[in-house]
Amino acid sequence: MYDILIKNARIADGTGNPMYHADVAVKDGKIAKIGYRLKTQAETVIDGTGKVLAPGFIDAHSHLDKRIEAVPHCAHMLRQGVTTIIGGMCGGSAAPISKEHFEDGLRVTGSNHSEESIQARFDLESYIRHLDRIPLGNNVSFLVGHGNIRVAAMGYVSDKATPADLDKMRELTRQCMEAGAMGVSFGLIYPPGSYADTEELIAVAEVVAEYGGVITAHVRGEGNQLIEAADELLRVARATGVRTVHSHHKASGGPMNWNKTAATLSMMEKAIADGFDIFCDQYPYTASSNGMKANIPQELHALGVEKMIEMVTDPVQREELKPVILNGKTAHERFQYIMIGNSASHPEYAGRMLNEIADELGVDPYELHCDLLRDDKMGTTAIYHTACEEDVERVLKWDRTMIGSDGGSGEKPTGHPRTFGTFARVLGRYVREKQIITLENAVRKMTYLPAMVYNLSTKGLIREGMDADLVLFDPETVGDRGNYAEPALPNVGFACVLVNGKIALENDQVTGVLAGKTLFREKV
Repeated sequence: MYDILIKNARIADGTGNPMYHADVAVKDGKIAKIGYRLKTQAETVIDGTGKVLAPGFIDAHSHLDKRIEAVPHCAHMLRQGVTTIIGGMCGGSAAPISKEHFEDGLRVTGSNHSEESIQARFDLESYIRHLDRIPLGNNVSFLVGHGNIRVAAMGYVSDKATPADLDKMRELTRQCMEAGAMGVSFGLIYPPGSYADTEELIAVAEVVAEYGGVITAHVRGEGNQLIEAADELLRVARATGVRTVHSHHKASGGPMNWNKTAATLSMMEKAIADGFDIFCDQYPYTASSNGMKANIPQELHALGVEKMIEMVTDPVQREELKPVILNGKTAHERFQYIMIGNSASHPEYAGRMLNEIADELGVDPYELHCDLLRDDKMGTTAIYHTACEEDVERVLKWDRTMIGSDGGSGEKPTGHPRTFGTFARVLGRYVREKQIITLENAVRKMTYLPAMVYNLSTKGLIREGMDADLVLFDPETVGDRGNYAEPALPNVGFACVLVNGKIALENDQVTGVLAGKTLFREKV
């Protein structure tokens, strides 16, 4: 007697090989039997006729780890077929923080956590034990943010790391790898990661390489400086031999930068041919998202949030900041691509272009930009419509591209639709409608490829003995419905999602079952 039997489905097993028809039986959280027309019994039988059964999707790039305690059900992940997330990306993770630079550390991890949670974040091992006590809807793993490591070693400062600082960072990285981190992420466009030079990146990456881990990077520029930024990441890979992931690979900043991904992919191919292990991840949208405070020069972030709020509040300082932010452009030119994502003070602005709102109010867009940052205490998020479809499709086709939402907690039904619909969008828009890649290859990019890159040895394949993380969907209807005005509109086409052998979603509705686990690097 099996726990669950899924009958008559087409199996996309995660390898990218052609689909085949089979039944899959689940027992005690594992895939127990695969066969054609199995003559067996199960407590629950699911008819997969006309549907595709795939391994549970792995979100290869997530920020959910920072707020996982606020949304342990992970409902917005389950609704797009995701059963495992890899968090801690772009240089910031849930842990660790140091007692020596405690307040600075909270700037990286966020401070809106329980006291118990904050106390658990002083080292990664403690935080893992803390997470283990929380029932989760998804499997959760993460890299450690370089921003966490840098701040724990030397505080939230823009200084060049000294040899003593580098030694502290190496030791902190070693402690995190010993505790089970998958690797280290860099956020080289964001303070404090933007303050690091290439030498610092190499020092940290060398330790990750010793443990067979992975580094990922939001590179130092994705627009005008994309080529140079991609080259820097590849220099780190070549110097250390570490497995390397170029995060949410894109060419942004407007038409002058479009099609640069042809060059960067060629650079990555050359490094692979030279014997280095290079990958990237991607979300399937032409708009990115970021905190609107990123428009303030990076060196000023070291002054602290309160000082930045003062700068956009005080009329004299606001005027002094203006030419630095506008950089020779008019306010309408500078902010032409910016849409408001989340604003606590003005939720009615979500999904609207900043220039449009300013014109409606009869104010200068720069003044509105500063007003929002002031009223939201630097917490405003923005959506930047600066990439093109050709680059999205080119990167998606690349053999070593994984799918990652770059999404957060989904606590609010606003922001970027990638948080809610990335995986459904790939299957609906890019597989069925545009036929950019095959369904089998899309599933590979969502399952086996990230499982291989992040050494999740029991995930990502439909094989006997593997974890029973499974997603059953209708290839004729699956898709996303969210848009920038209403990003959280529910996806369609997901018949069933299993997490560790438990039914977590049925007919696009979450069941409330919390069967996820914390996953960390297997020590060898």
